[in-house]
Amino acid sequence: MNEQIPVNETPMSRYRLLVVDDEESILGLYKEILSPAEDLGGDLDEEPLLPDFELTMCNQGDQAVDAVRVAMAEGRPYSVALLDVRMPPGPDGVWTAENIRALDPNIEIVIVSAYSDVNTRELNRRVTPPEKLLYIQKPLHPEELRQLAKSLCAKWKTARDLIMLNATLQKQVDMRTNALSEANKRLKRDMAVRMRMLQELLESEERYRLLFEEDITGDFVAAPDGVLKACNKAFARIFGFGTVPDAMSVNIFDLQLTGSDDSLRDLILTRKKLENFEGVFRRRDLRTVHVIGTIIGILNVRGQIVEIRGYLLDVTERKRLEEQLRIAQKMEAIGTLAGGIAHDFNNILGVITGYTEIILENTDKGSSLERRLKEILGACRRAKDLINQILNFSRQGTQEKKALRVSPLIKETVKLLRTSLPASLDIRENIMTGNDTVMADPSQIHQILLNLCTNAAHAMRERGGLLEISLAEVHLDEATVSKTPGLSAGAYVVITVTDSGHGIPKTIQEKIFDPFFTTKKPGEGTGMGLAVVHGIVKQHSGVVYVQSEEGKGASFQVLLPQTGLMDDTVTDEESRMLPIGKGRILFVDDEKALVDIGREILEGLGYEVVARTSSVEALEAFRFQPDKFDLILTDQNMPNLTGMELAEKALQTRPDVPIILCTGFSEIVSYSKVREMGIREIVMKPILKRQLAESIHRALTSDSTARA
Repeated sequence: MNEQIPVNETPMSRYRLLVVDDEESILGLYKEILSPAEDLGGDLDEEPLLPDFELTMCNQGDQAVDAVRVAMAEGRPYSVALLDVRMPPGPDGVWTAENIRALDPNIEIVIVSAYSDVNTRELNRRVTPPEKLLYIQKPLHPEELRQLAKSLCAKWKTARDLIMLNATLQKQVDMRTNALSEANKRLKRDMAVRMRMLQELLESEERYRLLFEEDITGDFVAAPDGVLKACNKAFARIFGFGTVPDAMSVNIFDLQLTGSDDSLRDLILTRKKLENFEGVFRRRDLRTVHVIGTIIGILNVRGQIVEIRGYLLDVTERKRLEEQLRIAQKMEAIGTLAGGIAHDFNNILGVITGYTEIILENTDKGSSLERRLKEILGACRRAKDLINQILNFSRQGTQEKKALRVSPLIKETVKLLRTSLPASLDIRENIMTGNDTVMADPSQIHQILLNLCTNAAHAMRERGGLLEISLAEVHLDEATVSKTPGLSAGAYVVITVTDSGHGIPKTIQEKIFDPFFTTKKPGEGTGMGLAVVHGIVKQHSGVVYVQSEEGKGASFQVLLPQTGLMDDTVTDEESRMLPIGKGRILFVDDEKALVDIGREILEGLGYEVVARTSSVEALEAFRFQPDKFDLILTDQNMPNLTGMELAEKALQTRPDVPIILCTGFSEIVSYSKVREMGIREIVMKPILKRQLAESIHRALTSDSTARA
């Protein structure tokens, strides 16, 4: 189903909700729960707890379908539809949902029923896609219903914004396509001029010979069966022959890459003359070359081809630059999107992490609850690392590498895969070495494993099969590494991911590591998984190989340089004393939830906390009593006054005040600038309790020149 926004859609100041139930009392309950305070005669001065909803109430399903039809025609679509299942005497909620979905592919649909016998399999079959369909049971809890409405409206708006972004990107692609079309027209005119020049050269054999041999295009003359009769030096160079005589044994038809859309032989036989012909050919060294040019079949009086002449221009570099430009534009879009969501996502993680740590402190040691809470914290750390990695990838930034063992990451990945992949997949691990320490970023090694295993699982999704992750070591000598550019002789850790899926065709194996290349259906993949793997392995001075045969599965082998350093990722944090202190801290964050968590954590560490959700109010409080505060702990991304601006103004009032800056993502934050300002520490969100305690301890015990 193609999701799109109608061209006549108007900007909306209120989220529109469609509520359908045959009972007036239930409709009244919905209105009481979801209507803004002013609609119910409430106090208009109170801060609204809900977004500004516009409710439409219907007693029957056919009325609801008509309402959606009118809304789409007016360009004011509904965000969410809440449908009862049984609404006698009219059609039921499933029929209503199915018809609403046919009219509006973007609306979020919630099926509400007091009965547990609803056929969810039939519901999911008739009302697609499943990610825009929810099923809940009555009775409805007001707070849950409010949160559900807010969340679904936010999800609907996000999807709507993404569709608009895609439309903008498509417009940019169209503009560049038009520019390329104009270039092709100019090239066609240039080729026409060249043809006229060649016709004139026929009048003089000597002039023809000189120009033929020195032409920058690859010129050739071939027999009707494709065997070369003559060519120039440019042709030999384009196709990788050392000299013109070396090229004379070749057949021009055999140079065309197997699998090309149109056979050059068939095109010549049917069209006789090919202008602005573009093709992909194979050089003598088996590398591909992109050419554009004109190929002409010379006819005799009976209309038969007696000779083939061609003039080919190597545009491989131009194609490469065009692809780099396209990838750069996509990466720019990804980077913009990633930066926009990173801050909010880290704040969400901060709430989860903070409350989990608070609960963990009051949990019995060794209990199942403690184990589960530690699993949550581990997942939050991985999510934090993943956010940083996405940001670094979109900015092509550097990674923090340290000595780590690969086998624990493999065991963790296998554990995760067994809980998330179907039981039809037999997942095995085969650790064949204990010398598995490499210099690497742990989150990136984790991503290599997940990306390779996810692709392997996708290849076996229909019939199941075997997915095996093995770990070994190998020593490469000079003779071996001389055949692989980028590798040095020495010991390597070898990670191998093998599956028994459908395999990878030979014709596309050299493309699978290209960014955005994918064989998956739309919506199933971005084409970035193997490109990310290749980029990470290259950053770690390694290499990745693939071996595959159609119908016999695939095997990906990653070689990473082994290191003799000790693994420094395994530390016993619980054995270290948690720094406890005293003093008065001014804590500033525009997220109230983070302020509440931070206050509780800081007070638990022994500090007195003055918290503000406004950076402007925080600055006023500090300026009123600057000597009453021992430290300022501030978020960076805040309205009106950023964390760095707050720090700058606070340091003007009191230059020796210790300041810690917290940030989830900000391109303008640089360590050198922070050090120059006098900020003591930078802490990346989401913040763990130990991380916060140690940062505060360092800031309070260091002088004003301490590192940031």
